[in-house]
Amino acid sequence: MGIDIHNLNFLAYAQDRGVRFTRTLGIGRQALFIEPDDLELHRSRRGLIRLADAPRVPSAPRYFEPLMTQWFGAEVVHSVDASAYENASFVHDMNLPWPEALPVKAQYDAVLDFGCLEHVFNFPTAWQNCVDACAVGGHVLHAVPTNNLQGHGFYQFSAELFFNLYQAQRGFELVDLVFAMKADPRVWWRVANPMDVRRRVNLCNGHEVYMLVLARKTAELPHQPAPQQSDYAQADWLGRTRLAEQSKPSRWQQPLATLGLLAAARRWRARLAAVRGAGLALPQPDFARLDVGAMISR
Repeated sequence: MGIDIHNLNFLAYAQDRGVRFTRTLGIGRQALFIEPDDLELHRSRRGLIRLADAPRVPSAPRYFEPLMTQWFGAEVVHSVDASAYENASFVHDMNLPWPEALPVKAQYDAVLDFGCLEHVFNFPTAWQNCVDACAVGGHVLHAVPTNNLQGHGFYQFSAELFFNLYQAQRGFELVDLVFAMKADPRVWWRVANPMDVRRRVNLCNGHEVYMLVLARKTAELPHQPAPQQSDYAQADWLGRTRLAEQSKPSRWQQPLATLGLLAAARRWRARLAAVRGAGLALPQPDFARLDVGAMISR
């Protein structure tokens, strides 16, 4: 769990969108994984003071408390972890609901899940813990793996999941959802909502991709039923006729099918798609390019 340059920029973007970090909870005690040059560029770009860290052994991790208090106005910075090895404020296994003895429910203006929930087997409970810890009017921020990070944790997440979790009927407003490629910190990609485009929004490329999610809690509502994926919940998207049409070869495919070449053509198309996916651009119109520097400069 930690704050890299993408997550630092995301915190700044959230701050500019009105997020308050007065009382902040980190899911995992967040360490800083930012090169000194990148940290200095961010400080200069934002017009910030130089960070004054607490004394530490040079090889020891640099944790997020000074960053949150000095750059983001936090007055209380807590953290929770399944063990005490990083001296988190609270020791709790996120696979389990918050115990009544732990005073965290509705206590925080910002809950930061930067690289934690993909490591928790019982994701629904861990996610519910995050939203339960957030006060009404506060925000939940996620930075989780979404593509080409197989083996990093238990899960990689689809944007579809968070579009469905953060809805008004669950007491939330989804402020923003973007993809960030590890190889290019200058650019984010805003993701289209499947409910808006009325189809699945897929990504297949050759880079490690993170998803950054910003959601605001608007109300404290009873727990809702489990969400359904958009195209299953919206029956009018796919009628029986359209499903039948999808199973038939298209006009250009029919001659290839007659010659027995359709399977080979599909394999070559898949290979060409893999080559195109090796670039740093994500396909429009499902992904809109954002200039990170322009978004967070002051």
